[in-house]
Amino acid sequence: MTLCGSKVSWRANLALVSLTVLLSSNVGHAAPSTAITTCGVEIESPGAYYLATDLTCPGTGILIFASDVRLRLDGHTLQGLSRLSEGIEVVHATGVVIQGPGTVTGFGDGVSLTFVDSSTVIGVTATGNTIGFFAVGVGTDNNVFQNNVATLNSLGIGVDFGNENMVINNFLMNNSRGIETFVAHRNKFYANTANNGLLGFNLVASTQNEIHGNTALSNSNQDMSDSAPNCDDNQWQGNRFDTANQECIQ
Repeated sequence: MTLCGSKVSWRANLALVSLTVLLSSNVGHAAPSTAITTCGVEIESPGAYYLATDLTCPGTGILIFASDVRLRLDGHTLQGLSRLSEGIEVVHATGVVIQGPGTVTGFGDGVSLTFVDSSTVIGVTATGNTIGFFAVGVGTDNNVFQNNVATLNSLGIGVDFGNENMVINNFLMNNSRGIETFVAHRNKFYANTANNGLLGFNLVASTQNEIHGNTALSNSNQDMSDSAPNCDDNQWQGNRFDTANQECIQ
């Protein structure tokens, strides 16, 4: 087993403080929230929204097209009936917050950010989806995935073509693959746990990422893998794992 320190970078701690400030900054000044009680809701205006009941959806659960939206799941479950649909999908927006506790299950993507920047997904459980949490598309930058749980998905968290996102303190268990990137640069992965079926962490065609203080164990192919020769400019430091495909992973 390799263990190169257990202290997460001070930058991760700074991110935790910044996110706490973000989520508490509007306390005492919030407008009334809008209840969501049916599937297929399309949010097209900024504001606060909450899932008011458990929902079982034959199609997409919730679509967010507006910026500056805060969606609380309030402990409820969004259940999908088709892997061809999306649980919570955010498209072409900025400044969106999706906040648990709450569960998204049975969809293609549990929670997806597509061409989205400066948004946050925190405290959500995604289970039994094709992809639990997905940040995808050029310009899907500066987002935060924090304190989420991904279980029994084909992929726990994916970042494709997105840059400068932060993936912090997420728990990924019994997915086929834990965290995977594709052509994604300057992202930060801090203090995540990825004990899955095939792969824990897998960076593909991605550079200048920071992978610090994570744990990946009991993955049958590799706990940690980087497709770049000698890890290129990716920084693997202070991670705990048993197997890796290169010595530059520490």
